[in-house]
Amino acid sequence: MKSNKVKHAIISENMKIKHLRKINRIIITFVFLMLLWLLLTFNLDLFSLLLGIIFSFFISLVTFDLFVEKEEKIQKGLLPRFDFFIFYFFVALWEIYLASFSVAYQVITMRINPKTIKIKTNLKSKFAQALLANSITLTPGTAVIDLQKKHLYIHWLTAKTNDSKRAAKIIKGNYESQLRRIFY
Repeated sequence: MKSNKVKHAIISENMKIKHLRKINRIIITFVFLMLLWLLLTFNLDLFSLLLGIIFSFFISLVTFDLFVEKEEKIQKGLLPRFDFFIFYFFVALWEIYLASFSVAYQVITMRINPKTIKIKTNLKSKFAQALLANSITLTPGTAVIDLQKKHLYIHWLTAKTNDSKRAAKIIKGNYESQLRRIFY
């Protein structure tokens, strides 16, 4: 009799954990959608905020499975550090700003050396890997062609080396270390 109660308690506890993880994924999706709404509308009127909340909520209920996968680390209750994410945003803007001048100078002086290179990332989260790939692509002079498992295939306009480890250090810059702070 006691074993049935123990089994029922374990099943009940597992159901609670699954339910909490699902709620966590919905909240993460809602927060990102609401932030995107605020960035795109740039409007803090009450009507606009209510509309954003309603749309973000209903879209997060439908798409949370697409936005945050079940095996993601952030899904297990460890939300990304939003304070570090804000810092990352400014780091990325700074890197993009500096790279734009560098690439402009190199193109004007015809000092380009285009290559496609394969580098490895140490980020475990697929979401963090996608953010890294997008950050690299937004940086002038580099474009991520493909992301396969832990490898990024990058077109580099001004290749400075053929060694993938040195290239990874140059291309990833501060991006990977900052993303590691956010997600781990």
